[in-house]
Amino acid sequence: MDWDDLKVFLAVAEAGSLAGAGRRLHLSQATVWRRVQGLELALNTTLFERRAMGYVLTPAGTVLLRRLGGLHGKMEAACHGLSNEIDAADGEVRVTAPEFAGLMIVGGLKELGRRHPRLVVELLTRSPIAALMARDVDIALRIEPMPAGTFALEDIYQIPFSLYAAPAYIERFGQPVAMDTLEGHRLIDFDYSMAHLAPRPWQRFAGRDATVVFRSNSPNCRLDAARSGLGLALLPEPLVGDSAGLQPVIGSDDIGHLELRLFVRSDMQRDARIGAVRDFLAGIFAPYRRAGAVKGKVAGHRRPTRAA
Repeated sequence: MDWDDLKVFLAVAEAGSLAGAGRRLHLSQATVWRRVQGLELALNTTLFERRAMGYVLTPAGTVLLRRLGGLHGKMEAACHGLSNEIDAADGEVRVTAPEFAGLMIVGGLKELGRRHPRLVVELLTRSPIAALMARDVDIALRIEPMPAGTFALEDIYQIPFSLYAAPAYIERFGQPVAMDTLEGHRLIDFDYSMAHLAPRPWQRFAGRDATVVFRSNSPNCRLDAARSGLGLALLPEPLVGDSAGLQPVIGSDDIGHLELRLFVRSDMQRDARIGAVRDFLAGIFAPYRRAGAVKGKVAGHRRPTRAA
């Protein structure tokens, strides 16, 4: 039995005419009549009597209408708000990001929770490559190139870096004038595994004459060390913000930027929960969006494809 035939039967019963049912269902009278005949043949009974006032239910039609009434109500209830339910962000989304980016994300989670109270974000900030291998990650914010896999590049953000120092340090060691002339200065540096992630101008010219006094892969540890007056520290500007106890001594115009790439699992791009977190992250990092980047299609970059 065809459900479309039952829908036509209900429409004729409610409208009392073929024309009225046709208008409701956007069908021709001939199609409505053919559907009614098909249902009557399938049930081996007559459902309507044609009278001057229109189409009237037979006793069999009345019984069928009564039985379908409950079913029809249940189907209407099931369908009501279905699009909203599909669009609802419900569940857990795993995100991997550099530590400084993770702190920016955490700052906006309250608003995300207000919009999507049933959404849970799991944030991994340590060893992003290991995280991608060990866990099913849905969204990745990365400075490093993405390993071959099923991720699509969504957008690129340029994160500015500056060289910072505490006022006490400047008072003792003086203000550096250029990043390639740091002789006599003390430097808080990246650990060796992350040295390649510094902005390119810094990698090429900076810090060679300085005395390294501390290394860490944690930008928070480097920030706290700089705030204590231990030395100069290269830090992402969004992390420092208006942090008390630090001031920029050489800005990002000289030191440069790092590109932070937003990747989404290509097989999950249409998922409501993934889309909600992706849009949330895009809003967080919007001030640093690279000029010319188009969401979902970044100029100068091809989306990674599924590994062979």
